[in-house]
Amino acid sequence: MVGSCCSRGLPLKGMVILLGIILFGSGIGECDLIPGKKILEVRKKIKHLKSSTSEDGDIIDCIDIYKQPAFDHPALRNHTIQMTPSYDPNTEETASKENRLQNQDSSMSLASRLWQKNGSCPKGTIPVQRSRQKVSLKTNSLEDYGRKKPSSYPPLTHINKDFSSNLQQSNRSVAILLTEGYSYSGVKGDIKVWNPHVESDDEYSTSQVSLKSGPYYDFESVEAGWAADASKKTGCFDLTCPGFVQTSSEIALGAAIYPLSVPSGLPYQITLFIFKDPNTGNWWVQFGEKINLGYWPPDLFAWLRGNAETAEWGGEVYSSKLERPPHTKTAMGNGQFPDYVSGNSGCIKRMRIRENSLVLKFPEWVSTYLDEYRCYDAEYIGDYIEDPEFYYGGPVNGKAKARKYRSEINRRLKLLNKPAVKTIKSEDGDVIACVDIYRQPAFDHPALKNHTIQMQPSFIPSIETPNGEHENSRAVVSQLWKKRGSCPKGTIPIRRIRRRELLRTNGRKSPERLKGANKTANQDRFMYLNNTKGSTLYHTPENRSTAILMTYGYNYIGASGEINVWNPRVEKLPEFTTAQIWLKNGEVNNFESVEAGWTVHPAEYSDARTRFFVYWTVDGYKKTGCFDLTCYGFVQTSTEIALGGAVDPGSSSFQQQYVLPINIFMDPTTTNWWLVFHNIYVGYWPGSLFSLLKHSATSVEWGGQVYSVNVRKTPHTKTAMGSGYDAEELYGLACFIGQPRILDYSKSYKYPTFVGVWKDEYNCYSAVNYKARNSNDEATFFFGGPGIKRIIDNYKPDYEDRTSTALDN
Repeated sequence: MVGSCCSRGLPLKGMVILLGIILFGSGIGECDLIPGKKILEVRKKIKHLKSSTSEDGDIIDCIDIYKQPAFDHPALRNHTIQMTPSYDPNTEETASKENRLQNQDSSMSLASRLWQKNGSCPKGTIPVQRSRQKVSLKTNSLEDYGRKKPSSYPPLTHINKDFSSNLQQSNRSVAILLTEGYSYSGVKGDIKVWNPHVESDDEYSTSQVSLKSGPYYDFESVEAGWAADASKKTGCFDLTCPGFVQTSSEIALGAAIYPLSVPSGLPYQITLFIFKDPNTGNWWVQFGEKINLGYWPPDLFAWLRGNAETAEWGGEVYSSKLERPPHTKTAMGNGQFPDYVSGNSGCIKRMRIRENSLVLKFPEWVSTYLDEYRCYDAEYIGDYIEDPEFYYGGPVNGKAKARKYRSEINRRLKLLNKPAVKTIKSEDGDVIACVDIYRQPAFDHPALKNHTIQMQPSFIPSIETPNGEHENSRAVVSQLWKKRGSCPKGTIPIRRIRRRELLRTNGRKSPERLKGANKTANQDRFMYLNNTKGSTLYHTPENRSTAILMTYGYNYIGASGEINVWNPRVEKLPEFTTAQIWLKNGEVNNFESVEAGWTVHPAEYSDARTRFFVYWTVDGYKKTGCFDLTCYGFVQTSTEIALGGAVDPGSSSFQQQYVLPINIFMDPTTTNWWLVFHNIYVGYWPGSLFSLLKHSATSVEWGGQVYSVNVRKTPHTKTAMGSGYDAEELYGLACFIGQPRILDYSKSYKYPTFVGVWKDEYNCYSAVNYKARNSNDEATFFFGGPGIKRIIDNYKPDYEDRTSTALDN
């Protein structure tokens, strides 16, 4: 029962904050010792350390730097200490002068180390917090002390299955901001310091920055941050097991930090920077902007001998009581849910990564991730502020949070799933609701409150008769749900949105909207039209790879085409693949568009079926637009087509080829953009949604698109486009769009005068506008690919590319 999850408990006395340095790897084993042996080993370990003094009860030992625990690690027996990095990271182009001044005048103050009130360690020594016998005895064995618990992972479910919530690592719940897809040699952040409640001795709560590499089930990571109490396992905190080589005499790892942030009080932070020395391969940790604490030698690692694959910022709670009642009461951050307004929650600012260059910068792409949205939450703030911020934490009054969340989900489901006159259960599991046409979701849009439905367009554009070698062999797809029934007159079929679909989008928020940046790819590449260089650049939105046929330079009020239907592979969430038609107007990074075609989008539809979709945006996908009827805008008039419904059947290699005929055109009288599926007038996007598209489109595109954070990178996504075969395979294997047409104010469809082929990644997704030699048939546009890179042979196929290609990568 969700209501029993994450209510706050009373804080324990004697809570301390630890500056945590963590090496993590799943290869470290566990063992259980009998109590008598355990006590002897604890005493033996304490006897190795020489005494010193402190204030809060900690005993800080100043030990010879060459006798530190790191050198007990077998890989470091003959290690030579690197006393300082081979370069000064503070001399890099890390920030503008304004940013450095902003950091100096930050509203958060730097937290310090409590033990230094009572003294310091001499040169040639390092401060080490003494392991207390009573603390060590709380763990199952001496080897357990100071270690994170080992990770185990649930098996990945097939993409067709129901995506239920699972912890990504057993007994761990995280709320993080992450970036991946590049090669990272550094991560940095200003972490606000709190003292969260930890319920029991075998639990802990951390706030940290980290770098990871390797497969999800056996990764390596280096992490730095603060931790609230703990007994830990597999992976070392501080110097409690060999590995981390400390060089600084100023910081005692594991010692208490002070002062702490308090609600409505002065906020305190620690600044941590993990970076790789390019000359030695050592992973250094810097505290503040000046103190280099020490490093992890590359001999400890396999994957991290190179750079990291993922950088993360955020919080983690370890407990065996996660994702089920009674849930742990251990808090994350400060125990409050994200609070951007007052700052009363876990917070990380000035987040930076370093790639192969020695320049710190904010990542190109970020995404939030949380395991338990009812218990711990995350909020990324990137719009309208100069430097993005990340807030996270929980739980306080988890029952109220869960009730509020359930209430919001129920409210959204009620808005999207209108009362039905009739329901139809499709064989694929979809429920199709026949909803009164005047009660459809479109009319919840403020701009459409007094909208009068246009039941049919004021004119029907004329379409040329198809011609070509394979025209007679194509068949038109239908929708699967129609096998089970139909909707009565006066209603429209609407696919029911499942609760799990809304829950999943709250667990991993849409990356394209998280970052309010207007970055696009391919900033210096031109489109060629009929072998003539165009006057404008073509831009692909971030995290997308396209292979398209394109025309621009005129005013278009319509476009059409027959889209070959396949069922390509999608590698993982939240990736998706489409074959579609776009009509656009506006700047390359802030355009308006209306779009339709087919997609395989498991994150949106809960399965890997091929589905008919529509989409619109007025700001280049930043904050507006949606698929189908999941937000308010598209006005449906047809009783025969369910937006988002599965299409059936699909094409097979060298078998019957199926097509989805799409026609989008603007009614000049009303400025509404009508959508036609084969000969069915599905509905329209009202002209009142748009500014630029009220007049016309300035470009038309036909083709495919893949969304993934791993496009234009290595390793590349394996999500396929089209049929998954390359365009050069042609008819029977490659996906195609036949009969591409544009409509201008002549009100007659025709083949574009100028067309160009564009492909972002020719060795991953290809495109060709094919016409056989000595043929009078019209060219057919083929596109697609498997995603993974292919070897390009220097052969010349027996056909003509009726357009020139863009300047490919």
